[in-house]
Amino acid sequence: MSKIGLIIKREYSTRVKKKSFIIMSILGPLLIVGFLAFTVYLNKKDSNSYKILMVDDAHILNGKIRNNSKEKYELFWAPEDKSYEEAQEILKKDKSFDILLYIPSNITYSKTAKCLYKSIPSTAAQKHLTSIINEAIELYKIEINEIDEEAYRSIKTKINLDVIDIGNAENKNIQRKAYVGYVFAFLIYIFIFMYAVQVMKGVIEEKTNRIVEVIISSVKSFHLMMGKIIGIGLVGFTQFIIWITVITFLSISILLSTSTEKNSLNSDVIQENVITGTNPVLANSNEKIDQISQFLLYEIDWSNMFIFFAIYFIGGYLIYGSLMAAIGSAVNEETDTQQFMIPLTIPLIFSLTMIPHVIDNPSSSTAFWLSEIPFTSPLIMMVRIAMGIGEGGVELWEIILSIFLLFTTFVFCTWISGKIYKTGILLYGKKPSYRDIYKWIKS
Repeated sequence: MSKIGLIIKREYSTRVKKKSFIIMSILGPLLIVGFLAFTVYLNKKDSNSYKILMVDDAHILNGKIRNNSKEKYELFWAPEDKSYEEAQEILKKDKSFDILLYIPSNITYSKTAKCLYKSIPSTAAQKHLTSIINEAIELYKIEINEIDEEAYRSIKTKINLDVIDIGNAENKNIQRKAYVGYVFAFLIYIFIFMYAVQVMKGVIEEKTNRIVEVIISSVKSFHLMMGKIIGIGLVGFTQFIIWITVITFLSISILLSTSTEKNSLNSDVIQENVITGTNPVLANSNEKIDQISQFLLYEIDWSNMFIFFAIYFIGGYLIYGSLMAAIGSAVNEETDTQQFMIPLTIPLIFSLTMIPHVIDNPSSSTAFWLSEIPFTSPLIMMVRIAMGIGEGGVELWEIILSIFLLFTTFVFCTWISGKIYKTGILLYGKKPSYRDIYKWIKS
């Protein structure tokens, strides 16, 4: 076995056998899924119910509102002899009421109603009250203008726009696929940053303990650097496979259990809008789950996603890992790394912030160049690949060019890092500056 192979084996085996690796390989995905589940639970738990006092000076809601105690929004009419000001006193004194909804007599002109509260209502509650008023005004205008309601409903139509690729009719609404790529891009960001930093810390540790002086006597500095980079990279790839396996299993289990629960509760599904006989019943949760399942199973090209994830993770990690190794060799303590870390972290953070722009306009020149520049392409290209390869999506030649530039840049960065590593690994005591590093590269 070559010397690089021995170093790779040492770096890989020592890290994989650590208890921290084993624990995080299992605990990491559990924490991710648990965090998401806990977030959903808190959202459901914090979904407050409201007891609402109604004052309608415009007389447009009379007879169009029903109260259902099973719903989150219980509606109660204020006594007819009570004015708006008197209703406010009721709200202040009666602890059972949470909100006072006031509709002024000129609502059709002012287009503004008032919602008085004791504690600020959720945005969902505010939207719900707004929908009540809008629907009631609509019915009121239909009534006073003597318009046939069924005819009006047939004219008023909500349109969904399908964005379809002219070259492939099955390739439509591709931008929603980009959010799957967003997840993959975020994973690349996490793993590149996490394991590239491990390379840097490992180099600093060996340098601080003077172990590197013994190792460097029997192996070239470049071989030591490459062995450490590849070995730790394999550790990251192993952990990623474990994470994906566990997360996939847990997600499928939760999805199936949720579907079963929704089926059992299907008879108890209540219409969201409290105005009778006007709005169609919203699609139930089972339909949404089925739509998500169909989307994930049949519209996402998972083989391409995993193949290119591996390619871009490896390429991105090798670039950043080699540069992190150079930083680790140039400094004596972790506290000295900050001045060199900032230029490296900016491209990754910038890539994350630009993903929404790429999703919004995937055919723009900005999206193209960000997916070709090696320091940003690992994240941006995953988003574009998720939207499809070929006509309408990212072109195959763009991917090939991006991969070529990615690994060409890795070779260049490795060459530079090797020069820095060779000099810096045996340098103690002095804090290097950018000028010192430039001299090492030129030497």
